[in-house]
Parts: sequence; structure tokens; C-alpha cells
Amino acid sequence: MRKFSILVAAVLVLAGCSAEPEVAATDLWVKSSESSLAGGMTAVYGTLTNNTSADIVLTGGKTDAAGVTEVHEMAMINGQMKMQEIDGGLTIPAGQSIELEPGGNHLMLMQLTADLLAGDEISVTFSFTGAAVLLVDGIVAKPAEGGDEEYHSTEMDMDN
Repeated sequence: MRKFSILVAAVLVLAGCSAEPEVAATDLWVKSSESSLAGGMTAVYGTLTNNTSADIVLTGGKTDAAGVTEVHEMAMINGQMKMQEIDGGLTIPAGQSIELEPGGNHLMLMQLTADLLAGDEISVTFSFTGAAVLLVDGIVAKPAEGGDEEYHSTEMDMDN
């Protein structure tokens, strides 16, 4: 009986080691900011998967690469596509994934502390309601393409 108890305990310990994280991040990348100066902005893209049985909300994040990190969307405002913060965050339904992509939802990095060149790597801590924070290291900057997004905010004018 003692051997069986030890075997069960070992299986439980091993099962705990392979537990799926609440949120998984895949294919993350950050747009390089080679055409802007420090203090500018860029965005993080990729896939976030909710591995829980309840909806969670991406509320923002933190990185040493930027002073401000917000969840943004592209929206039609006065007949033009502009980006703006998503009030209340971005819901990730239970057991599903969301895409953070150029021209769509993304994690906006503003007030960059330095220019991000293609090949640079940053770390980002994603914040959620309903799940623990997620730290991702080694997010690689890729060359900026497009980038004709226009920022819309009632609090500040980022167009200038």
C-alpha cells in the first residue's frame, strides 16, 4: 500500500509540473520603431490563448521599453480608421484565442524609452482580469511595414 501511495504522489507531482498555463502567448512580435524617435510608439502582436474555463480580459501590460502600455483597437471614427484604447480591455473567451495584429487589436507601447530596431528583443508583462499576469521574454522587433494608423483619444492628441 505504501508503494502505491508513493506512486500516486509521484504522478500528482508530475501532473502539476505539466499544467497548462492560464494564458498562452504564441508568435509574439513587436513592430520596430526605426522611423520614430525615442518617446514614440509601436505595438506588440501575436496570439493569446485562454486555457481556462472562464472568460478573461486583457487589460494592459508593462515593459521597460515603454512608459505606457494599453490595449488598443482600430475603429472607424468620422469615416477614418483610427486607433484607440479599448475601454475595459479585450475579452478572451474561455478556451479560445485572440489575434493581436496590425490593423486590428494590439498591445500599444507608447512613450518608448529608446528606438526599437529590427532584431531587438523586449520583455512584456501582460495583465489580465481573471488570470495571473504573463511575462514573455524575447519578443523580437520586426521591420515596420505600413504603419499608417492614426491615434484617436479624447485625452491626448497623438497625431502631432
